[in-house]
Amino acid sequence: MALDGDTGTADLHTSLTDGVGTIELDRPEQLNALTVTMAESLGPAASALVEAGARALVLAGRGTAFCAGADLSLVDRALAEDPHTVLAPLVGGLHDSLKTLRRLPVPLVAAVEGPAVGAGLGLALAADLRVVAKGARLIPGYLGIGASPDGGVSYFLTRMLGSARAGALLVRNRPLDADEAVAHGLAETVAEPGTALTAARELAASLTGTPPLALLRVRELIDRATVQGLDEQLDLERQRVTELWGTHDFTEGVRAFLERRRPDFRGD
Repeated sequence: MALDGDTGTADLHTSLTDGVGTIELDRPEQLNALTVTMAESLGPAASALVEAGARALVLAGRGTAFCAGADLSLVDRALAEDPHTVLAPLVGGLHDSLKTLRRLPVPLVAAVEGPAVGAGLGLALAADLRVVAKGARLIPGYLGIGASPDGGVSYFLTRMLGSARAGALLVRNRPLDADEAVAHGLAETVAEPGTALTAARELAASLTGTPPLALLRVRELIDRATVQGLDEQLDLERQRVTELWGTHDFTEGVRAFLERRRPDFRGD
């Protein structure tokens, strides 16, 4: 069922249909460039959808772009005034929202049309899965303006590509097109132009039965695997899987498998 009326705030548009919540960046004329309010509102908007019953989320941008990074008017003001005063709230708000997105116990799919630049690239990479349309471009952008990465870009790229390939992509500052993104493992599939959101919603709908507690542990284990030795990782795997043995979801999952039916995971 659909949420009664689509909602939106701070240049974000949200909706909920059949367990799939959608968040759309809604500044198409500015290529969905981020303002402070948008960055701060992303996490709470996603949390509100989950609280309203979303079992999977889609993040997209309205118009011809996913997200062009920071709003240029904000950057111009930072140069005229004090960059620390003007830009720190943007980075802080974005990072808080990214932390929230990664802690929500539902899968997140990014639907990328057009450019995803800088912080916009970070938003796309923060998703569990990405659908990119033909014509989409993943662009680091940072070294082109004398900046270093924010928005989780260094974190996600390093884990997805390895340090050498991530470093090369950032230093060369070269855009990746849709086919390259799939070839590098940065996206699941390529969609026709204008259809990324539809394809992402279909993918998200197939994930609404994902067990919430297990999903959070999968994210943690994958993130920690790059910084721990084998012994530490095995210990963490043992700790996390044993935590799940006493939950409804584990019992339900095993019983559903034995009874050859779809499990009803509840996150408890």
